[in-house]
Amino acid sequence: MYALKNYISNFIPMNESDWMEMSKLFKEESYKKGEIIYGSSDIPSEVNFIVKGIVRSYKLEENGKDFTWSFYFLNEEVMDHRMISDVCVVDYASFIRNRSAELAFEVLEDCTVMTITKKDLFELYKSDNKWQMFATTIAEDAYCATRDRTLTLLTKNARERLEILLDHFPEIFQRVSQQHIASYLGITRQSLSRLRREES
Repeated sequence: MYALKNYISNFIPMNESDWMEMSKLFKEESYKKGEIIYGSSDIPSEVNFIVKGIVRSYKLEENGKDFTWSFYFLNEEVMDHRMISDVCVVDYASFIRNRSAELAFEVLEDCTVMTITKKDLFELYKSDNKWQMFATTIAEDAYCATRDRTLTLLTKNARERLEILLDHFPEIFQRVSQQHIASYLGITRQSLSRLRREES
């Protein structure tokens, strides 16, 4: 919970009383590697803040292939590079709109998340202006991360995208399969292998 408190403090100043008010609404959940937290047809009814392990979100295509959108892990050192990692394990657009999710969420390492229901979260927002500010700030952060991710795919070449990933998530090849990394970068696994050979 301490890691989650530090993460939330990046968006809103909190005293101990604020934290106690918020933390009592969370419950801890654990998932094993290979489990799916949300499927692509589920309507998200809760937000999961990851505190241990790695999760990936992906879009499943009609031909059975999938496209990795983002990785989810808690690392305060990459807070300024949110296109690489997120902490809120949820399809936020589907969560807000109450629609079936476009993204599915797969556990890549055994993970622990702190979960809050939509009902409790929205009640918290209504209880005080500071929580409304938190809601606004985290939504703005989600938008900025999505914009940065999209612009990177549109304007950077594969080598540049790989360098950004390695600069801010250097242990990724020890924790995530090459297939998922290649999918995240928008290239084939063969192209990723070639780029890595050229870098060495």
